Amino acid sequence: MHPIRVYFIFDLLIRHLFPLVLLLVVAPLALAAQPVPGFAEVRAGARPSVAVLLARDGTPLAERRFDMGVRRLEWISLNSLSPALKEALLAAEDKRFFEHSGVDWRAFAGSLWHNLWYDRKRGASTLSMQLAGLLDPELALGQDGAPRRSLGQKWNQALAAQALEARWTKEQILEAYLNLAPFRGDLQGVHAASRALFGKGPAELGRPEALVLAVLLRGPNARAEVVARRACVLAERINAPSACAPAQRLVIASLDRPSGAPRWDLAPHAARLLLHQAGERVVSTLDAEAQRILLGALKRPGLGEAAGVIVDNGSGDILAYAGGGDGVQPDLIAQPRNVGNLLQPFAYGLALERRLLTAASLVEEPLSNHAPTVPDDRSWVSVRQALAGGMADPAQTVVRLLGDGLAERLRQADLELPRGNAQELALVPLAGLYRSLPAGGQWLAPRLLPGIERQPRRLLKPEAAFIVSEILVDPEREAAGLPSVYREYASDGREALGAGYSDRFTVVLWASGGRTSAAIGHVWQDVLAALHRQQAAHRLTPPPGVVSALVVFEPPIETPRREWFLRGTELERVGLPRSLPRISYPTNGSLVDAMALVGDPSFRVSLDAIHAPPGAWWRLNGERLVGSNGLRLAWRPVAGRHVLDLMSAEGQILDSAIFAVRAPLD
Repeated sequence: MHPIRVYFIFDLLIRHLFPLVLLLVVAPLALAAQPVPGFAEVRAGARPSVAVLLARDGTPLAERRFDMGVRRLEWISLNSLSPALKEALLAAEDKRFFEHSGVDWRAFAGSLWHNLWYDRKRGASTLSMQLAGLLDPELALGQDGAPRRSLGQKWNQALAAQALEARWTKEQILEAYLNLAPFRGDLQGVHAASRALFGKGPAELGRPEALVLAVLLRGPNARAEVVARRACVLAERINAPSACAPAQRLVIASLDRPSGAPRWDLAPHAARLLLHQAGERVVSTLDAEAQRILLGALKRPGLGEAAGVIVDNGSGDILAYAGGGDGVQPDLIAQPRNVGNLLQPFAYGLALERRLLTAASLVEEPLSNHAPTVPDDRSWVSVRQALAGGMADPAQTVVRLLGDGLAERLRQADLELPRGNAQELALVPLAGLYRSLPAGGQWLAPRLLPGIERQPRRLLKPEAAFIVSEILVDPEREAAGLPSVYREYASDGREALGAGYSDRFTVVLWASGGRTSAAIGHVWQDVLAALHRQQAAHRLTPPPGVVSALVVFEPPIETPRREWFLRGTELERVGLPRSLPRISYPTNGSLVDAMALVGDPSFRVSLDAIHAPPGAWWRLNGERLVGSNGLRLAWRPVAGRHVLDLMSAEGQILDSAIFAVRAPLD
């Protein structure tokens, strides 16, 4: 043999075999000093990069990613892994895994001999050695950025592998390796890799998928053609050549296009509210079936943007929370909406509770379909007809009758509504209000998390809540087998808000755009019908404090009927009440044109009222007006918006009007 070759071999033997002999002699002594983390500790520390929102029964509803540097899913036990994956892994990385004690000396010697004679180097790292590198990054990389580990690192890695073998079972080592190994890009662990690349769980992997994942361990970011070729070589090695072609197709189809979509996306907006850090698994009050029903309904054609909530009447739990048709949209539930006439049931309920009115009482409604012949030409409707029809003027009369009573009562539901016509609520508080009516007037804050205790509060007495609900039951829905209450407010032709309930569920929907005003009522009914598919809806049970009595109207402005009353307020006959005091000029919502002030410093307008009691007086913008001659007062207009109140001698508001003045600025 040539002297140079002999010298070269001798040099390699000194540099490689001597450390090997030293390892065999010293390893048992160094092994005891190796710090080895416990399997349970490693498993607990492998926190997923995502958090998961669960339904009340544990069904996954939504996934939210927090760690953008790595995609890692939940730890998978060895028993839950595909047998094909275990077979391919051992064949590709460590075929004598269950025979060695951390270092495969046969493979080590073979790689040493290969490296003596060939320029293309070959490693001999076992799965245990690779896992040691994953647990301690200093053992995994070459020093100073070198692509291969130094001899000292190999020594330390071999010691660490033997220490692992001494303290862990083979099954634990294999399980930890598959959960911590990098596969491609930011994918770590077989769970994330199988989901992102193939859309499957690790237990569902077939042989082609297993071949691809196994060869990715040797070169996670290798080119697609290299991965495909290696997969076919591995298929031959395990005597499964028929898996070569399917593995190649998988590489072409998905290797460089991994899915970043969440595994579950049924409640993305609720996930944004409830999930705050990686690794969380939060159980909510949501019901998976109710969430599917609501989300499917909001995606129907004709609604445009839409959002909605479903609340359980018994517990106040939020069963469905959909802030939009998909998770890309902002949470449309949280935005306050103009509720318009949707607070009318609570004003009427409070008036009934205070025995100021009954369901048969008559209230004034303007003759809006033709011009009145005299200033006091009015029509009369019962409270039942006014509330069921959502009539605006009778409702304003009831609100004035209550004074600040409605605002004070709504504070029981933690609501502070602004004064004026523009009253806004988000969907969840509105659902909480409407849920109190079928719940006997008892309010509970709607909740998304179980276990949050809330103190129930009395919003209405059960008798008043029942009468309001009985008035609002839709006859058509009841005839169709779904006795329920539905109210809708459309601020314009493009936006609508619908709220209502059955005996078990409260549903609130909002939609904007498209054919909103025509579609939202049908969607609401379909949602409620789907919720009651397993159990029919029933009418509410009358509480002990209400009675039913026959009522006759004189004159017969409405047909005789049986009506519900609070016990002690029953009426047999209802006649026309005396006319209520009201402001006749300026009317509510009017514009007073006072531009004549420019040329006539003496210009005035007259404030007028009819049916006012003795001692009544005017209040403008919260201050008493002086100088009135009876109730006729000549007032010099001031540009701007004004609130005019007709006050009784005792200081009660009899009527109010909000109007604007167009005039030169002083």
